[in-house]
Amino acid sequence: VALFAKTSTTVTNVANMRIKETDRITALKNEILKLGGEFIEREDSFTIIPKPSYKGVTVETYDDHRMAMSFSLAGLKIPGIIIKEYNCVSKTFPDYFKIFNKIYEV
Repeated sequence: VALFAKTSTTVTNVANMRIKETDRITALKNEILKLGGEFIEREDSFTIIPKPSYKGVTVETYDDHRMAMSFSLAGLKIPGIIIKEYNCVSKTFPDYFKIFNKIYEV
């Protein structure tokens, strides 16, 4: 969602994001940069600076359900987003993309 804000978004005190299924801070940076976004990574925080447009890319999930779900939302506004290994959502929300597709059709 921060990709589409009017100003930059800084998330702080989240060093624990580095010890989840993947290092989520670095993973977010990698994928946002692929989109053409701007991302400032710090040890326990990060800043996302919105851009006027992004390019559709294949997004790596790092076998992390939250990466798949968050970038699927970005795909609502960025044409051409492809979520690689999207089935990783099955560990917490097996019907996520089934329900997501119903929302997308509306």
